[in-house]
Amino acid sequence: MKKVLAIVLALVLALSMMAVASAETTNPVAGKRVAYIMLLPSATIFQMWKDSCQDLCDALDVKFDFFFCDGDFNTWMDRINTCAAAGYDGILVSHGNQDGSYVFLKEVAEKYPDMKIVCFDTQFYTDGEYQKLPGITQLFQQDKSLVTVLLDAMIEKFGEGVRLIKVWRGPNYNSPFDRREVGWQEYEAAGKIKTVGEIQPLQDSMDSANAVTAAYLQSINREDVDGVIAYYDLYGQGVFNAIKENALMNGTEGDALPMASVDIDNVDVTHMHDDPAIWTAAGTTDWTLNGEIAMRLLMLEMAGEYDKIYDPASGQYGVDVVEVPGTAILATNIKDDSTVENLGEVAGETYGNLSYLSVADWMPADLIHK
Repeated sequence: MKKVLAIVLALVLALSMMAVASAETTNPVAGKRVAYIMLLPSATIFQMWKDSCQDLCDALDVKFDFFFCDGDFNTWMDRINTCAAAGYDGILVSHGNQDGSYVFLKEVAEKYPDMKIVCFDTQFYTDGEYQKLPGITQLFQQDKSLVTVLLDAMIEKFGEGVRLIKVWRGPNYNSPFDRREVGWQEYEAAGKIKTVGEIQPLQDSMDSANAVTAAYLQSINREDVDGVIAYYDLYGQGVFNAIKENALMNGTEGDALPMASVDIDNVDVTHMHDDPAIWTAAGTTDWTLNGEIAMRLLMLEMAGEYDKIYDPASGQYGVDVVEVPGTAILATNIKDDSTVENLGEVAGETYGNLSYLSVADWMPADLIHK
């Protein structure tokens, strides 16, 4: 009788443990509805982002929609209002206008308190200072590291005190550029680099960057500068063309003037492959992983598990600002078949690192990485 009782008790205990384990891993976001709303037009990196959001939502039984707004801030706001009014449980919004996003999203959050919001590359700025919105997580690339990984590559090649030209628009032109400038200023203050010149395109276009860089290169001697850093890859494309068109800078007469850029697309990858002596590196993050990181933040907000939100840049949990560390993609590692989509094959360990993900029992790191 005692043996039978022991077996019964063991079975009860086992069933209880199974019930507890099941409760712990119950998916709290199943059946919910979310949207990704991007201010900018569609691009390869944003499609990579969107696809990983879709994959995570599919794995968690969450309905996913996405909208690109072609750079129109009014359209972006309309999409957000429409989704909020339609009863979406959460929205992931990207690249909001710095001047208007705080006031607008504050109103949305107050009007729809049950809808969760995560923002990528969106600063909350008003009354001359940066603000926070309670319950809203902000995600960024760690912009200063996107520059410093490039500076590190130049220092490795030329040594400390490397003489560099900076290509950007600022200060106070846009927040990503200002955040990137922090890395430059830190290195300059430490004596690791020396700024020998600055180029500011008149417009955010390859043609403008090409024109101002071509004119600037006519005013300098090749022996007085070691390299060029562009804070934006569209500027980088203009810089690359200007160097290619200058016989004193393109390697025809003496060494080519090396350059590197922040951000990346397939045009950049091609130039790095074809002319690695000129376009030597690009500072970027894994845009497929970025999308997953962002959507995981939104899932945790919807589950009320803010304490599990993780910032890989600081190693802290329960934060409201998350930054993804940058990686230098080196031209010397680019292969014939390299594209933006498969850069993980040639990048370092900081690229696509699953340890950057915020996780929960019901949302493990390898959920869509079997």
